[in-house]
Amino acid sequence: MLLLRTPHSQHFLRYYEIVYHQGAWYITHNANLVQGTSPGVPFQTTPLLDYSSRATQGTVLPQQRWTPADEVDVRRHVEGADLQLPIYFINRNGSIGFPLPDILRGCDHDLHNANDFASLGGRTTTHIRINWPGYGCWKRQVATRDGTHARNPITSGRFMKYIGIAVDKFLLVRSSAHGSVSTEPRWQIGGHGGITQAEVKVIGAIHISAGSWMPIIQLTRYVY
Repeated sequence: MLLLRTPHSQHFLRYYEIVYHQGAWYITHNANLVQGTSPGVPFQTTPLLDYSSRATQGTVLPQQRWTPADEVDVRRHVEGADLQLPIYFINRNGSIGFPLPDILRGCDHDLHNANDFASLGGRTTTHIRINWPGYGCWKRQVATRDGTHARNPITSGRFMKYIGIAVDKFLLVRSSAHGSVSTEPRWQIGGHGGITQAEVKVIGAIHISAGSWMPIIQLTRYVY
């Protein structure tokens, strides 16, 4: 509702005629009311809104959505912000998401539209925030424009690499090897039976505030 600015008097599914097709949900009506993309990024007439987790295998990490603590900041940076549509990392072979080790090895050439500008909201920097269950919220700041004279938005491939590095840094800092213990044992990182880097996939990222994105993280196994 924050993303689409849904009128309070109408159900957003009906208002935007969101349809499900082959494992994904698309906006097919009133697409012109969806927040615009970053400069230089073409706008799709039938925007992709979400994927079904059934299209992949493994548990999707249930992160609580981060919001600013101050109500004034919520109104300014969330409720009043032009939030961008979610960004999904789709392999050229059609699969959704990339294993974290592959991202760190530089597999962005396998990313569909890897060289297109990423629609990140037009800012020069953003925060990547992770709210892994059982641990405190964590963030890392990254640049969203390149080093050229034109200061173009970074590409989707570069954004995926930044997300991957952030997730990897988080896992390292929060691993049990560094003395960090989860308050929710099934989501423990590292140690005996804990979640490892090799079990982590990055599906994409969602725009949660004017200056923040949260990665969509999935495991290669199921956590019950």
